Amino acid sequence: MDAMESMVEVSVGVPAELWARFETAAADDCLSPAALLAEALSQHLSRRARLRSVSTWDAAQTGFDELAEVDPAFDATGCA
Repeated sequence: MDAMESMVEVSVGVPAELWARFETAAADDCLSPAALLAEALSQHLSRRARLRSVSTWDAAQTGFDELAEVDPAFDATGCA
C-alpha cells in the first residue's frame, strides 16, 4: 500500500475466535492487523474481479457445456 494513500477508519464486528486467529496470523507475518486486513481485502477484491472476468468470458463462449457433464460437482458449486 502506498504510504501517501489516504486511510479510512472503520468499525466492524468480528467473531472473537476469528479475530484471535487473525491477530496471530498478522503477528506470524510481522504485520499489524490493519496491514494484514488491507492486504486480505485487496486480494479478495482482486480475486473477485478475476472470477467475474472469467465468468463473463465463459458465458460468451460456446462448447463448454460438456465440461459440466464431465464434472457435475464443479458445475454445481454455482460460485462463478
